[in-house]
Amino acid sequence: MASVHQRYRIIEKIDAGGMAEIYRGEAVSIEGFARQVAIKRILPSMCTDKKFVAMFLDEARLSMQLTHANIVQIFDIGKADDTYFVVMELIDGANLRRLMQRALDRGQAMPIALACYTIMEMAKALTYAHERTDSEGVGLGIVHRDVSPPNVLVSKQGEIKLTDFGLAKAASHAQQTDAGVIKGKFSYLSPEVVEGKRADPRADIYSAGIMLWEMLCGRKLFSGKTDMETVELVRKGVVPKASTIRKEVDAELDRIVLKSLAKNPKRRYQSARAFEQALAGYLFKHNMRVTSSDVADFVVATLADEDSAGDDNFDVAEVLRREMMELARSGRVDPHLGQLPLEPGKLKTRSKTQLNVDDMLAELRSLPLEDVEGAEDEQASTSIANRLDLGELSDANLALDDTGGGRGWMIAVGIVVAGAIAAGVLVWQGLL
Repeated sequence: MASVHQRYRIIEKIDAGGMAEIYRGEAVSIEGFARQVAIKRILPSMCTDKKFVAMFLDEARLSMQLTHANIVQIFDIGKADDTYFVVMELIDGANLRRLMQRALDRGQAMPIALACYTIMEMAKALTYAHERTDSEGVGLGIVHRDVSPPNVLVSKQGEIKLTDFGLAKAASHAQQTDAGVIKGKFSYLSPEVVEGKRADPRADIYSAGIMLWEMLCGRKLFSGKTDMETVELVRKGVVPKASTIRKEVDAELDRIVLKSLAKNPKRRYQSARAFEQALAGYLFKHNMRVTSSDVADFVVATLADEDSAGDDNFDVAEVLRREMMELARSGRVDPHLGQLPLEPGKLKTRSKTQLNVDDMLAELRSLPLEDVEGAEDEQASTSIANRLDLGELSDANLALDDTGGGRGWMIAVGIVVAGAIAAGVLVWQGLL
């Protein structure tokens, strides 16, 4: 794909999925002036799916009407080589899922002030989208419906931007969504949505509340071994207080989080603006000053080990992480298992370091299940072994040794180790 249009020049592919791919490109104007952009193109194989194409174009049309500092801007829509593409703002940074996972890998929790600020900025984007009107002042009725960590981009300059309105519901949409069909990432849906009820702005607020809880606690809120289990957890809507998991969270912040996650939509914040103001008031009251510079510092520090990774240190954790992220992207596995976070950072090894899976499993079994506020959990005393299907993994004893071989041999063994662990994880989740 040398070029999608004479005004755009492709530089490199930066991401790809099962339906579309994203390129880094340049928008070229007169006299050679150029600016870097992101170009999202539908895969040719998807162009025969008229419903998907209509949804893709709906996203582009809707996004072009949204101009806000906290929303990724769409510049253009086009068609080339029998496929459609959109040209959008290029964000130099990472999505929130990647930042959360990398921080977890490094054994670091996201600072409380930074977590609140991130959701506050995202709430500004939701406020703008929810309250957007047409030229005659009639509300567009926009609901994002897919507010989740992969759809929040954070730049190295400290910008926080919401993207991917592909599932957004608006009155102006040409392609209407199917009634009763659950859409979006299961772990970030609201209880009323999984019950087939109409999504309104309060569903987006619930999704944002899930993200705030996860940033504070460093683990998934709703994550079953299967999609059906996850949906059932969401439907029940039982939420532990964040303070039971992270002691630095005070009672006031607990109340803010739990209100955003109220199972009954009438008990939630009734607007994203109210949620934003609650978080802003909390930060102000507790003298927690956060600016875009603080966000930028966090992003740069979190991604630093990725950017500076050298060839001299063979890192099994990195092989496993990339494999897990690919499986997660395809929807086959979640980066977190149940209520326990997967921390591949603890598996870092050089050539003579032994990886003992028995020790890792023993550590997992020793972790207590968290108490759930306001609910009797009859499984609270159940061991991890009873909750998770460990299969044959507990008998594994994997080791790396650098005797008698070069780096090529080490890489081969490392890949086998990573594959074995990944396979064990899939067995753990009941996918194999």
